[in-house]
Amino acid sequence: MPGVLQAKGRLRGIAIGAALLAAATCAVGVLTAWLRRSPDPAAQAVHAYDRGGWAVAARLARQALKARPDDLLALKILARSSAQLGQDDSALAVYTRRLDPKAMEAEDHALMGLALQRRGQTDAALRAWDRALEGGLISPWSLDEMARHYLRARRQEEAGRVAQRLSRLPGWEARGSMMLGTTRAALNDVAGAAESFRRALSLDPREIDRSAEPVPLGRLIARTFLRMASPLEARARLQAILAQGPDPEAAWLLSRAYLQEGDKARAQQAMDQAGSYRAENPLEPEPAPYVGETRCQACHLAIFRDSLTSRHTRSFHRGAQLRDLPRPDRPLPDPDDPKVTHKILERDGALREQTLIGGDVYEAVVDYAFGTSDRYVTMVSRDAHGGYRIARLSYYDTAQGRGWDRSALDKTHLAPGHGAAFQGEAIGVREGVAKCLYCHTTNPRSGPQATGPETADRAIGCERCHGPGGHHVAAVAAGFSDPAIVNPAVVSPGAVTTRQCNDCHILGRDYRQDDLGDPGWTRSQGVGWTFSRCNTESGGAFGCVTCHDPHKPAKATTTAQYEAKCLSCHRSTGPAPAAGGDTPRPKSRTPIGVVAAPTARACPVDRSQGCLGCHMPRVRIDSLHLDLADHSIRIHRPKP
Repeated sequence: MPGVLQAKGRLRGIAIGAALLAAATCAVGVLTAWLRRSPDPAAQAVHAYDRGGWAVAARLARQALKARPDDLLALKILARSSAQLGQDDSALAVYTRRLDPKAMEAEDHALMGLALQRRGQTDAALRAWDRALEGGLISPWSLDEMARHYLRARRQEEAGRVAQRLSRLPGWEARGSMMLGTTRAALNDVAGAAESFRRALSLDPREIDRSAEPVPLGRLIARTFLRMASPLEARARLQAILAQGPDPEAAWLLSRAYLQEGDKARAQQAMDQAGSYRAENPLEPEPAPYVGETRCQACHLAIFRDSLTSRHTRSFHRGAQLRDLPRPDRPLPDPDDPKVTHKILERDGALREQTLIGGDVYEAVVDYAFGTSDRYVTMVSRDAHGGYRIARLSYYDTAQGRGWDRSALDKTHLAPGHGAAFQGEAIGVREGVAKCLYCHTTNPRSGPQATGPETADRAIGCERCHGPGGHHVAAVAAGFSDPAIVNPAVVSPGAVTTRQCNDCHILGRDYRQDDLGDPGWTRSQGVGWTFSRCNTESGGAFGCVTCHDPHKPAKATTTAQYEAKCLSCHRSTGPAPAAGGDTPRPKSRTPIGVVAAPTARACPVDRSQGCLGCHMPRVRIDSLHLDLADHSIRIHRPKP
């Protein structure tokens, strides 16, 4: 059978190659005939370039430049054609030495970026592409390459913008739509990705085969359809992959398609073909629809009740919940200009922020808020232009007192006369949504649209860490052999921290070990943990869940209980069990929060208590009006 498939593949390749050769021959014939009729080499070069005849265009451009060395059009065509041919030195020489930057068009910036990217100058390339996207026409070939490079650089928003433009060009609709589906999938826009993939496949089903990696693309499309509860569409893609030979991942996905269809027997057969795929990828979320945390309550009541007391489920507010949050009882002065005042009022069933600057009033509707009223709350509003802004002032209620002060995330310091800027700092975007939503909701993509059962979750629901539960519900109902849900308890604590906790408990990614004394990093517990020897020398046996139960608030554990965890490792004798990275642990592993870790050196100061005060001191965070524990567990030596 493999030999037959390979033979069919070769025949298909020969047929496609013959068709492309015939088309190219025809195009060259048409182009040659036209060139004979046009006397102007520069005009001929433009015509050749527009039809993909880059070698001909470059030759004609050089011919035109011999007669007119400063011919702007010929210079552009020479640079563009050289870049298209991969002659990057020649292209960049023209762009940097002979062309005035003011004369460069969008196509020139796009191709200059491609040449820079191929030379490893990624930052310069991205700047060139940003200029290209500011306006003007860009050829489909350049758009295609730009989208691919943006995806590799994980700049999905820009990749999506480029793919959208490509999908509108005649003859490139299928390619652009397929690329757009890929970018939307990377942005967690499942509905948008499914729409784009369907359009691409309806325009040209062979577009998958033309991609650089058709099998991974086919699996991505299948995952998207499974998340949309469209198992028939997913199965078509997966069966096409499996027809070419064994593929454990595709077989695992096929088992999920059959599970959605209610075919337990075929689901089990596909699961058996998948072998150890699930065991090797224990933290991979199921490509399933969400079901919402209330579906979890019936079977996991005790854990569900515990979770309601944690900050995970209480740190996001929207709709009617906003009315229960603290509000100032009078206009509050701006931290930079006391003549500017802020107040929060309720009108037409919604909270509104008003910023008064002299006789001008700037108003924004409060869309949601983050934090808890017994600690710190920041409101987020949408201004008159639709942009999200962090409120200039936030409410705090801590051991140091209560009141209103500059929001911790508002870094803007303004002088008088800045108008609407006093409404607060604009919020950045992560994966296509306001970045605050990413860490405060179950599904950040559906949060602002309020679609799907998971949007009814209080804040961070069960499916944020355990993955969408649609397959789990179906598996339990069918008595399937696999529970079809992410269970962090079967992997090492270090793996859980790295793959899940740190996704939100690190506020940024640009950090260094010598920055750990900065109070700003104390808020990013994952940074301190990363460099702690408890992590680096434990072989994965130490992580957030060693000390914290994610279903309960941190304050539910006493200081003595935390220090008992320290002393369970730092003792003079005891076993040193094996633990390693992402290696799955047996299902009978020690419960979360209780770990028999490798023996570590006992503290020479006090072997029975005082661990936290010395090795995890609390650090004052002025912007939050509270103290937080330093999770960079280390020996704190006095400064000279």
